[in-house]
Amino acid sequence: MRRLHIGGEQRKDGWEILNIVPGPAVDHLGDARDLSRFHDHTFGELYASHVLEHLDYQDGELLNTLREWHRVLTPGGRLFLSVPDLDTLARLFLDKTQFNTEGRFRIMRMIFGGHMDEYDYHMVGLNLDILAVYLREAGFSRLRQVPEFGLFDDDSLIQVNGQFISLNVIVEKAG
Repeated sequence: MRRLHIGGEQRKDGWEILNIVPGPAVDHLGDARDLSRFHDHTFGELYASHVLEHLDYQDGELLNTLREWHRVLTPGGRLFLSVPDLDTLARLFLDKTQFNTEGRFRIMRMIFGGHMDEYDYHMVGLNLDILAVYLREAGFSRLRQVPEFGLFDDDSLIQVNGQFISLNVIVEKAG
């Protein structure tokens, strides 16, 4: 079974990496929105951590990308998806007893992106309800929220004051 880590940077046995930024571990240089280099039903698993929030919801970019990811999955294949949880980040941001201005500024950057390079801008805020609608519209089913995947040491594991800030879900392509 082939597996694709979309936006990945760290090599792991059994996983191919697609990233828009070249790097020593990148197998496929390209944009997460365009997987046309891959045939239908190429991958049994896809993994994307903190990628989806960089896509615009207004012009269909986010939904079309999810449909493209669905296309390259085999029937019964799974998508492991992690995004910043807007519900969690909003609660943390509003907690002025726990965070001073500098702390809330760091949380704001998690909501809108760090703006460290041309790709580090968030175009959408997602919570479980909103993400579920997009995933369903793209054809995915059997959504399960999980605390962590146990696959990669990446942004899906970010914590602020001991609280995970990512929404981690697994969805399937109907078999």
